[in-house]
Amino acid sequence: MQTQTNLAIETHGLSKSFGEVQALQGLDLVVPKNTIVGFLGPNGAGKTTAIRLLLGLNHPIAGSGSIFGLDIHRESNEIRRRTGYLAQNPRFYDDMTAREILRFTARFFFSGPTYAIEKRIDEMLELVGLEQKADRPIKGFSGGERQRLGIAQAQINAPDLLILDEPAAALDPMGRRDVLQIMERLRGQVTVFYSTHILDDVQRVSDQVVILNQGRLVTQGPIDLLLGESEGTVFSLELQGNRSGRLSPSKPGSSVLKLRTKTGTYFGG
Repeated sequence: MQTQTNLAIETHGLSKSFGEVQALQGLDLVVPKNTIVGFLGPNGAGKTTAIRLLLGLNHPIAGSGSIFGLDIHRESNEIRRRTGYLAQNPRFYDDMTAREILRFTARFFFSGPTYAIEKRIDEMLELVGLEQKADRPIKGFSGGERQRLGIAQAQINAPDLLILDEPAAALDPMGRRDVLQIMERLRGQVTVFYSTHILDDVQRVSDQVVILNQGRLVTQGPIDLLLGESEGTVFSLELQGNRSGRLSPSKPGSSVLKLRTKTGTYFGG
């Protein structure tokens, strides 16, 4: 059983509606410290709503939540000091350079000597692989480079919790790989809580998975338990193409896609 001292995020019955639309319904969430947790669900499942509630950007209609034991409603300012956040579609001043963006952000958190701030900026540029483009205007950056800069910006204040909202959803395979590698580098240093609808990303980098659908929690737990070798429902799909473009049953020995969960629920990108 998890105790409050080893939890980064905990919610009880967290709910939110917009008019007649029930966006989030009774979310009971548990996120251990220093883990990478994939918040998985199809588009419109309520993932962004849950994240905005955790950050105090929206207020719940029912339920409660805490981050490192701090109440998400009453102590949101302290929570933000300990949290880094990357929105789904980050925006930058395109005429500024990556270094200037990080310097601008750092000034909200640090009041120490200039050399210490510049050292932190260099560390973040190295973390996300933008050292060679640090002094170029952002308007020339690719989508993947912008996302990596967004992670550096979210990580600049050395947060205890890093929340990423669909950090790789709009990227090509190389861009997705780069983002996942950055999360892997942060393993054990910070709690990473990221939303996605891409099952493959969750399997590649996550320690834990939380599955949400239509505003309701489906299941949560260690990735190897929910999507690995645990007992549960198994779905097997075997397909083989031919020149006509039609699908036919596969031959013995062909590749098989299997997903096993306790609930038998699968969400793909």
